[in-house]
Amino acid sequence: MAAPLKIGLIGTGLISGIHLMAMNRASERVKLTAACDVREDAARQFAKQAGIEAVYTDAATMLKEADIEAVDICASHHWHRDLAIASADAGKHVLLEKPMAITMQECRDIIAATDKAGVTFMVGQQLRHVPNYIAVRRLIQEGELGQIWGVRSDSWLPVVMSRSAPTGPYAQDEQLRWRLDGKQAGGGSLIWNATHFIDLFRYFIGDAKRVFGTCWTDHPMFTGGAEDRVMATIEFENGAIGHISNSWSTRTPWQFQFMILGGEGSIYTPVVTGGNPLEQHEAPAVVSSPRHDIEGAGPGPQSRPFVPLDPPEGLFSDNPYANEIVHFAECCQEGKEPISSGRDNLGTMKILFGIYESSRTGEMVDLDTL
Repeated sequence: MAAPLKIGLIGTGLISGIHLMAMNRASERVKLTAACDVREDAARQFAKQAGIEAVYTDAATMLKEADIEAVDICASHHWHRDLAIASADAGKHVLLEKPMAITMQECRDIIAATDKAGVTFMVGQQLRHVPNYIAVRRLIQEGELGQIWGVRSDSWLPVVMSRSAPTGPYAQDEQLRWRLDGKQAGGGSLIWNATHFIDLFRYFIGDAKRVFGTCWTDHPMFTGGAEDRVMATIEFENGAIGHISNSWSTRTPWQFQFMILGGEGSIYTPVVTGGNPLEQHEAPAVVSSPRHDIEGAGPGPQSRPFVPLDPPEGLFSDNPYANEIVHFAECCQEGKEPISSGRDNLGTMKILFGIYESSRTGEMVDLDTL
């Protein structure tokens, strides 16, 4: 086994703690050796938690001085392009938290820079590494569901509920406010949350052709054009139609769920009440298909229940972030193309920006034009 990949982390905000947990679980494969944040106190606090001594407040200095082979970029979205390009120019492999960037041109700029530098570039789409969802993809690829004709997701996170007197963590914590600023985040709930299922559906059934969507931007806590709600329809190249609903501001149950509908069977993820909705992927996806029919079941729909899918064997762990960081390390050290490479993830970003364009114009958007 190769020596652990040495990584420097940029941006020690909320998501960095999850990345640190993943690196700790995968300590035989990766080693965090440096941390950087423009907020020195935050950088030092993170470094203390991580047990590392190399602390920086300037990314350029870290890239020049630190003992690292790769970077894990967890900074706010509007810094993604510049940080990724600087890292590539310094010869470092790049793991970049989603979304890739805040415009299509910025995405293409990053891909051009990482290609020119000959470094590995991977976008952090952790749902592709959830054991349950890997099982779903394999079942679809095996043809058990037949032709996929419909997909649907509902992701409702009421983080800022009231319009008259906003409540919730994003209303109270100044460090989280940038997530509600479209100029820094590139958008709102669509680019933050709905992107997870958009990318997952592409991973399941392929790219899309056209989109139509509406975004609402009338919540007072959301600034810079950021949307707090979105509804969208996606036409995939295989003929399937997808529906996306997402909200950060509606008084709804915390929900993170999808359905896959095929000619021979279907899959859905049950809603898990309570707890963190972002952990609902831990509940097994369930399937109804001829191969999974229970022996002796009758012909009626009630007698053909959905049964849990078994997670695949041979994965590094049951944690998607740990699986993600191990996959990144393998790609860097073995020269493999990541499953969520920059080139692959252009398809996800086209859907996102296509929905934004459709909401602006009120028209369906052909993704080939983006």
